[in-house]
Amino acid sequence: MGRGVAIIGFCAYLAAYPALPGETPSPLPQHDLKHMLKVTWRRGPDLPQGFQDSHGGFLGSTLITVGGFCSGLDDSLKPGHYPRGFLKKAWGLDLMKPARGWVRLPDFPGDARQGLSCTPVGQALYCWGGFSYSAPYTYEDGYRLSKRRKQWTWDALPPLPSPTCASGLCAVGTRIYASGGADYDANKFYTETDRAGGNPRLGARLLTLDTQHLGAGWKRLAECPGTPRWVHAVAAVDGKIYVIGGATGERPVSKEVATYCTVVDNWRYDPGQDKWTRIRDLPVSSGNFPAGNIAFHDRYLVLVGGYQYAKVAQPDGTIRDKYGTAPRFDGKGDYFNDVFVYDTKADLFGTADPLPINNNLPMAVVRGDEVFLIGGEADARVIDGEYYGHHPDLLLQGKISEYP
Repeated sequence: MGRGVAIIGFCAYLAAYPALPGETPSPLPQHDLKHMLKVTWRRGPDLPQGFQDSHGGFLGSTLITVGGFCSGLDDSLKPGHYPRGFLKKAWGLDLMKPARGWVRLPDFPGDARQGLSCTPVGQALYCWGGFSYSAPYTYEDGYRLSKRRKQWTWDALPPLPSPTCASGLCAVGTRIYASGGADYDANKFYTETDRAGGNPRLGARLLTLDTQHLGAGWKRLAECPGTPRWVHAVAAVDGKIYVIGGATGERPVSKEVATYCTVVDNWRYDPGQDKWTRIRDLPVSSGNFPAGNIAFHDRYLVLVGGYQYAKVAQPDGTIRDKYGTAPRFDGKGDYFNDVFVYDTKADLFGTADPLPINNNLPMAVVRGDEVFLIGGEADARVIDGEYYGHHPDLLLQGKISEYP
């Protein structure tokens, strides 16, 4: 994902958010952003088809993607590459044997869906939730993918306490943590409650599951004090869990209008103390970020793409206008090509080299000094002579290094 110029400034955000009980006020965003990471982007082996909103991760040397959705918009331009529908397909790309390309793995055992959440623990990939356009719309079932006797196999897992899509999953040791997420009823997404008005602050809850004691099921932990959210970045660094960005479910912004809002308040969770601490707000109100293994050098969180809604939801329940400028490739398009970076040691945001395509919510995985981006929701364009559609059959690989 060839690049525009990195952001070095943006519209000033002039008022700090009010302090929450027991918390200090959130710092004002920086007026200038340091270019923290250099990323050299290149195309990887094309995906077997185009899709968005899949999830997965690495098991050994194999990059795995599961589920997703394709609109079918570009199938006439690239026949067979963009069939419409939700997916239960899974594929793997062995980086030790890249010439083999993507290999079909056993299908996900549940209904076809997008917005499922996955995280690897040990030699298994754990996946839950998601949504589709038919009943039950949102899912709670979970499954584990592993390789036994050279065969890929799915096993059932304890379900989530309630149906949820686009939770942020990460692991610390043998424990999986699930942050936030949304419910869906074929009309809209919900984060303040579920679709029936239950599960208050659904998008702020935090759950944990010990993979060594699956029979005990999910346990509820202290909920995030901030704005309930989904499609947010969640990652573990040095034993702490970071929750960044995202969006709300539909919120009323006037008597006549309701809309989704960007979430800009960010948080760190300490599992040892079951305690949340507010960290710096986003410098630009663009917040649909891929979750998962997105930490580089166990310090920097790589925040890819995103989407800037017209309104911002604040943790005190109020709504304000968007702020800052999220960049677009060649300055145009419906989506954005920014790559923000959060430095967990300095509590500062910066930038990395932007994408060569505007893209919202590609699957993103950092492994060693590389980042891998799969599919997404993009402004169609040609890259290196190859056409990629709205839900691109595109794997982008980026080589990462720190700027001095």
